[in-house]
Amino acid sequence: MSLGGNAFSAIDLGSENDYEGSEQSKTLLTIRGDSAKIEGKLIISKSIEIDCEVHGELVIDGQMKIQQSGYVNADVKTIDAIVTGVYEGNMEATGTVQITESGKVNGNIKTDSLIIEKGGIFSGNVVRISTNGEKKNELKETHESSTDYSDNIGEETAESEYEAQEEKEEDTLEL
Repeated sequence: MSLGGNAFSAIDLGSENDYEGSEQSKTLLTIRGDSAKIEGKLIISKSIEIDCEVHGELVIDGQMKIQQSGYVNADVKTIDAIVTGVYEGNMEATGTVQITESGKVNGNIKTDSLIIEKGGIFSGNVVRISTNGEKKNELKETHESSTDYSDNIGEETAESEYEAQEEKEEDTLEL
């Protein structure tokens, strides 16, 4: 892992008992810094909050939260993800991926639940996985809206909604 210069304004290594009952108690590691840049493979045993630039690979046994000024270009395996900043890459999340109103995602996501808030931007492929890791259905999207695909993926409504779009894309896209 390499760090760029005097990049960090703060690295918080909180204990599980800090701010008990608050959302902050869920975050074990917070990385902040206007000019912070991290490259390499990070394996995090709990959760991480990113407010800087990260490149490489992340394996997180909890939640990944990319803050509004955060930028991540990495392959990510996590339980849950909240994207308020920018994410590019391939992500596998066994829980929920949420793209907030300021979030931008460009890449492929395998997850059990995808939520895109109004104003959030997603461009890429989505594959729904069940809790046992089995692929259920795949959608290709470039999307700006407020949509929760967790209830529709794999159901008849999702198939009929995207059937016409997929037929048009078959002529122009290679699957």
